[in-house]
Amino acid sequence: PPPRKLPHRSWAASIPTILTHSALNVLLLPSPTPGLMPGLAGSYLCSPLERFLGSVIMRRHLQRIIQQETLQLINSNEPGVIMFKTDALKCRVALNPKTNQTLQLKVAPETAGQWKQEELQVLEKFFETRVAGPPFKANTLIAFTKLLGAPTHILRDCVHIMKLELFPDQASQLKWNVQFCLTIPPSAPPIAPPGTPAVVLKSKMLFFLQLTQKSAVPQEAMSIIVPIIYDMASGTTQQADIPRQQNSSVAAPMMVSNILKRFAELNSPRPGECTIFAAVRDLMANLTLPPGGRP
Repeated sequence: PPPRKLPHRSWAASIPTILTHSALNVLLLPSPTPGLMPGLAGSYLCSPLERFLGSVIMRRHLQRIIQQETLQLINSNEPGVIMFKTDALKCRVALNPKTNQTLQLKVAPETAGQWKQEELQVLEKFFETRVAGPPFKANTLIAFTKLLGAPTHILRDCVHIMKLELFPDQASQLKWNVQFCLTIPPSAPPIAPPGTPAVVLKSKMLFFLQLTQKSAVPQEAMSIIVPIIYDMASGTTQQADIPRQQNSSVAAPMMVSNILKRFAELNSPRPGECTIFAAVRDLMANLTLPPGGRP
């Protein structure tokens, strides 16, 4: 049934709504996220009620995070809408008006012609499907807002990586699929505690990618976590230094490091150019782990 219209009085929410058993069952039964392609919606199924409550909580987290980050909150007269801006983008975040089950980001460039429409759409889709959805972690929002606050040429390279994650079929010639880690995975090298935000942006940028080998048998596909450092002063993209661990293979990190170093030697960055996407794409095209190279 369509949502009921509440009178504009402060006590309107106290008017009870009678639910049938079947309606309550629909609210509490895990189901696919409406309006999202199955491949983009993630693997975590939850109920419509959980999606609504999770989205409302994430919206509240976002408002707090914006005030702590180098982002500028903009006053909005629309109820339930958060508006803010970076140096290059104006952003609007609100519940999906059709379903109230996802948070949507709408982005507009501050300067016309600085961004392609496709790049902005990738950023919006990544937020809705990878950032603001289940399992509803505030630290994913912290990592994402740090990306939003990055200089434009760096953010654009990150958006190109997001596109490879959202649409892996468009890069069939690459040997690996990629995922942006917004929180530190448990299997990551011991650089920071698991679950903490996986993006650090200062004079250098630290972020984590999960590479998964393309395989005819997905259950047997090998995955590795790659910590990457981008040096804004030199423009180079390298693997972050990984502390040595007992009983862990060094084959994969060493091969990753060698490929990124070779790329840096052969491709000197030009002023104002970011090498993140080109270096990561080169890694995804050329990394071949030997048998037993599993991390």
